[in-house]
Amino acid sequence: MVTLLVCLTLLSDCTTVQPYTGSSPFEYREIHLPALTEEEGAPQHMNSIDRDWGIWGHNLKAALPDKPSPSVYAKVGNTVDKDQFCFSSNVLFDYITSYIENNFGRERTMRFAILPNDNNIVCLCPSCVAHGNEKGDCSGAVHHLLERLCEEFPNHIFFTSHYRTTATPPDHPLPENAGVLISAIDFPLNPAHTKEEDEFTALLTRWSGLSSRIYVWDYINNFDDYLTPYPVFDVMRHRFQLYARHGVNGIFLNGSGYDYSTFYKIRTHVLAALLEDPETRWRPLMKNLCRQLYPVTGELIGDFLTLQEDLVTERNASLPLYEGIPVAMKIYLPAKEFVKFHDELLQRLPDTRGQERADVEKLAKTMMYTRLELKRIEGDTFDCEPLLEGLEDISHRGVIGYSEAGGSIASYISEYRYMLSHAAEMAGTDLLRGVRLEPLTALDDEYSNIFILTDGLLGIPSNYHCGHLISSANPALRIAIPHRDGMKRLRVCMTKNAIYHISFPLSVSLSAGSLNLGTVVPTPIPGNLQRAVAEFDVSSVSRGTLVLTVTRDLEDRTMALDEIEAF
Repeated sequence: MVTLLVCLTLLSDCTTVQPYTGSSPFEYREIHLPALTEEEGAPQHMNSIDRDWGIWGHNLKAALPDKPSPSVYAKVGNTVDKDQFCFSSNVLFDYITSYIENNFGRERTMRFAILPNDNNIVCLCPSCVAHGNEKGDCSGAVHHLLERLCEEFPNHIFFTSHYRTTATPPDHPLPENAGVLISAIDFPLNPAHTKEEDEFTALLTRWSGLSSRIYVWDYINNFDDYLTPYPVFDVMRHRFQLYARHGVNGIFLNGSGYDYSTFYKIRTHVLAALLEDPETRWRPLMKNLCRQLYPVTGELIGDFLTLQEDLVTERNASLPLYEGIPVAMKIYLPAKEFVKFHDELLQRLPDTRGQERADVEKLAKTMMYTRLELKRIEGDTFDCEPLLEGLEDISHRGVIGYSEAGGSIASYISEYRYMLSHAAEMAGTDLLRGVRLEPLTALDDEYSNIFILTDGLLGIPSNYHCGHLISSANPALRIAIPHRDGMKRLRVCMTKNAIYHISFPLSVSLSAGSLNLGTVVPTPIPGNLQRAVAEFDVSSVSRGTLVLTVTRDLEDRTMALDEIEAF
């Protein structure tokens, strides 16, 4: 069993693959969270993409010169697409070999990921097709390039991936110095057995006959929310045991990377212990670690983290990789207990000293994001400003973002304050506030709460998980709106977010019986390109029901309404 002795020695600055002499079943172990310093007890014998890889991830462009030949790019029909590579290109091979020669040489051993860019584009030039490429699948040409590089550089290790367009294993074993990165993106994060587990282990078994190095690319964060505590210890203990039984050689745990995420220190230490010995009883380990790192608040922190882990196990639920607070509340975030925990953490903050004071202040202020999201869900606009000020303070001290997609805390604060000011402006004047609307079109399963459109709060464009009615209606979403005495104008508010494939509707129409009240093409609000409104004159309507028709832009996935107001 691994004890709680926190290692105080950093792995020496490794520029080549070193033989591992410990007891872990995994030769490669990386936790991609903010790096711990020597003073913070960085675990020993951990790997790093910055030290151990000459090319990592979807970053093959690093091997290209500033102005590469067009022949290195994918060809689809008569079009050259610079968002993807032609893996049968001899020029691409030459660029990669030159890059390796010039930066790493031939003698010392380094790892190189030979992966397509993270999209579905596939080169269909005659040469790539001859190597097995077909629409949606470039495995054949990638494996061909991989084998050429393995032969050219027998001391280096080259990895393909099992992911998206490279999800077809080769029909013969790869060279000894080849490996595969298998993404666990479709293997739900669940602490118990799932049917997807059987599918994943079958995949591992299939690859075990084709490659001597099988690394799993796994996930330890909600990538839409780095700041809400996220329980992964029971889940990862289960998975590490599974991986060890099925011959996995290495594990890369994709977390928040270089960005701050809540409790990253505790997570790094506990996950490192589990990687060293997957049988480790992490609960006493974590509790003891909390007491060491946080002498005043450690017991409080340990109890809350344990509560979250227990909830996931009791609910037999899979952790989301891309979701907001509404889903978190159903699985791992007990709202009342969290608010109590956060309040107690703030109360104890004045009693802390030194490093604990700095760490707990950062924790408490970053989790003000979670408090604000809980308030949005409840439609609670009271006492938000102190929370926004705390979050603003921490954003000025280096905690810049809260999500993988680049959601910045500064933008979130600005959008939240806009939401609050608009709510105050409309208070007492919005005739539809609290009125239930009737959907005339089936709503999306995950966004079926139509009350969100009359709760008095605009949505936040960069954080769409609550406050919006997201719709993939094809071609249009229709909503019945009861007429209210005194109505003169009706306003439909909407947002867009290109990163999440949410676009403005093509048009918004309003009718009352046989009377057409107009059709509006939404345009962004001046100074706020993420928001648009559609307004209608309803003074001619004295009673009955209004019908709103919102036509979706079918070139995108969804559209998002966040409020319908009448005044």
